[in-house]
Amino acid sequence: MTTHAGDRATKLSHEFLSPEQVADLLPGVNKNTLAMWRYEHKGPRYYKLGRKVVYALDDLEAWIAASVAGAASD
Repeated sequence: MTTHAGDRATKLSHEFLSPEQVADLLPGVNKNTLAMWRYEHKGPRYYKLGRKVVYALDDLEAWIAASVAGAASD
């Protein structure tokens, strides 16, 4: 019996985005900027699946939350 990915009951725990999708979500950031950040070990956490680079949406959201500038302190 052959099992297809769509037949599996288990799903990945992360939603993954391509660098192009991430660039579309972040104002002023393009895929070249993301590539430079990866080279400089900056920016959001990413994964390499073979030669493909992907970003987990929850990692991207955590990186954005950690990048808050000028947080109010009362």
